[in-house]
Amino acid sequence: MIWEEQVFNLADTKDSSFVGAIGEMIAWKYLRDRRIWAHRIGLWYPYPADYPFRKGEPIYEREGLNGEQVEYLKSRTLHGQRSYDFIGFKRKRLPGGRVGEVENVYLVEVKTAGPAASKSWTERGVKRKIPEDIERAKALGFKVLLILVELFDDWKCTVNCKEL
Repeated sequence: MIWEEQVFNLADTKDSSFVGAIGEMIAWKYLRDRRIWAHRIGLWYPYPADYPFRKGEPIYEREGLNGEQVEYLKSRTLHGQRSYDFIGFKRKRLPGGRVGEVENVYLVEVKTAGPAASKSWTERGVKRKIPEDIERAKALGFKVLLILVELFDDWKCTVNCKEL
């Protein structure tokens, strides 16, 4: 096989899936730095097997979720579609650096804009894409986070996170 070099111009790409995948990796790191362990939601995910998320089918019952929460998550992933990008768990810290029971459970939606995005890209502009059932999720005990990642053409980015 002959290898060909391909140059990806991230500053000019219009491939929203590619930009979104980069934003999700940045959001994953952002959450991990805050001791929130993010996992994929649903069975379909376009990342390689060694992507830094739990592998295999989600077993939400083991994470301390109640029956209503589990059913809600299953309903959000019918036919391989996801309403949120991640589910995140933050556990209590115990003496000696040990980790305790789940303190908070987060549903996370990530929105990413690359350098070629319109300057009108704002939180207001992405609100219509957020799942409509946020109030239902919150009533079940989930905390809902919106993470906005803005990529710049100098290898820097900004990350803003807001609890909805």
